[in-house]
Amino acid sequence: MLSRLLTALSLISLILVVLYLQSAWLFTILICFVCILALYEWIANNFKNKLFGFFLIFNFGFWSIFLILGWESYFDNDIGSPLVMSFFLYGIIILNTALFDTFAYIIGSNFGKTYIVKKISPNKTLEGLVGGLFSSIILGSLIGLSLVPKNYWIIVIFILGGLSAFFGDLLISFFKRQTGVKDTGTILPGHGGILDRIDSHLLATPLLIIILFLLVSL
Repeated sequence: MLSRLLTALSLISLILVVLYLQSAWLFTILICFVCILALYEWIANNFKNKLFGFFLIFNFGFWSIFLILGWESYFDNDIGSPLVMSFFLYGIIILNTALFDTFAYIIGSNFGKTYIVKKISPNKTLEGLVGGLFSSIILGSLIGLSLVPKNYWIIVIFILGGLSAFFGDLLISFFKRQTGVKDTGTILPGHGGILDRIDSHLLATPLLIIILFLLVSL
């Protein structure tokens, strides 16, 4: 438990430092490093559909970097600094997925009784899913009512982000179940591998970024 907590605090600190420094190239290097490690774990664990794994991880990395480096072309310059806004938006996207994971785990662990896909992931419960979606609704409401007044559609977008986080987690659980591994690696003490940490983000992050760019382009 202590190692898990220390690892979590270290990861959170690293993310906060990168977001605070707002260095596009430092962010790009970090994302590339994470994606390379994730792809290595996919291959090392002998997961099937290696081409799919490459696409999944590349898609996450591409859209993450594209948000930071490409936002300036889409952003209304009279609102503020494009780089600051892009880092802020990425932070919100990561926060939504992290809160979903946390609430789903807490609610599922304490109140979960209705298993969704027990053969693939025995710890996934309907109660946990609802708890995770509740956090997305709360965060979406706060953003929608304070930063973007009366834009309630943001809540729907955050819910979609929560659902895609759930399916991303489930997807990696499916591949782990196929090969009989509990964790994809040991690089993160108490947490497992890189894939174990970014599984929820693999689908959620690209989806929310794509929706974001589509909305701005309208």
